[in-house]
This record gives sequence, structure tokens and C-alpha cells, in this order.
Amino acid sequence: MTVQAHYRTATDPELQRVKRFLKENGLPELGVDQWVKNFVVAKDQNGFWVGVAGLELYEKSGLLRSVAVAKRFRGQGYGRILVESVVGNAKAHGVKTLYLLTDDAASYFERFGFQVVDRKDIDEAVKGSVEFTEICQSATAMRRVIS
Repeated sequence: MTVQAHYRTATDPELQRVKRFLKENGLPELGVDQWVKNFVVAKDQNGFWVGVAGLELYEKSGLLRSVAVAKRFRGQGYGRILVESVVGNAKAHGVKTLYLLTDDAASYFERFGFQVVDRKDIDEAVKGSVEFTEICQSATAMRRVIS
């Protein structure tokens, strides 16, 4: 049975909690400080953190980052809703191309229309992000054009 969750934008006071959630789920927290207001947070009816996903904005390009779902909630569709929420936020901000980096989830993100691309074909502004320069230097790069 899928537990219902409430999805909303993270707030500045939740920065440390977002970072702790990412760390608990094996994802880097570096660079989150600047973008916390572009993170989506999912909580269950008891206030337990189900998942988070973030968006970095670079003019007409964006970076989907830090998609994490707590272990006990995985496989129930929460990640899908988080990704779709971030894609919607990106579109609302005028993003035309959304990128991501992943070590082991390329097939998962292909379900959302992301395609593997050569890192040299990434928007220059996005290539300057902490994700590209300091965290995921060897990760698979993916791109989705948002219509």
C-alpha cells in the first residue's frame, strides 16, 4: 500500500534537514545551500521525510539533482512524483533543457525522457556547477528537452 505524501518547496530553515536527508541516503550535500528554495520535499501524514529532489537554474538550462527517497518508501512511486515536480518547476522557471548526472540510475531517468549525452554537449553554465566540477566528475550525463 502506498502511503500518501505531501509535496512542497523546501524553505531556508530546512536547509540542514535537507542536507542531512541527502547524507543519510548516500547523496552529496555540497552546493545545496545555494539552491534549497528549489528543492521539493515530500513528507508523509506523520511528518516523516519521504524524499527530496532539487533543481539548479542556469538561465534556460537547469540541473536536476539530489533525487532521494528514504529506503522504506522506495519502489512506491515517490521518486517519480519528485522528478515530475522538479520538471514542472523547471518549466515554470522557463528552463528549456534539463540535465542530470548519475552514477547508477540512467535507466531510471530514461523513463522521464532523459537521454545519455556526452559531457562536452552540456550547456556551459551547467558545466560550471558544483555537481559537474566537484562532485560527479565521472558520472553519466543526461539531458531532457522540456517542451
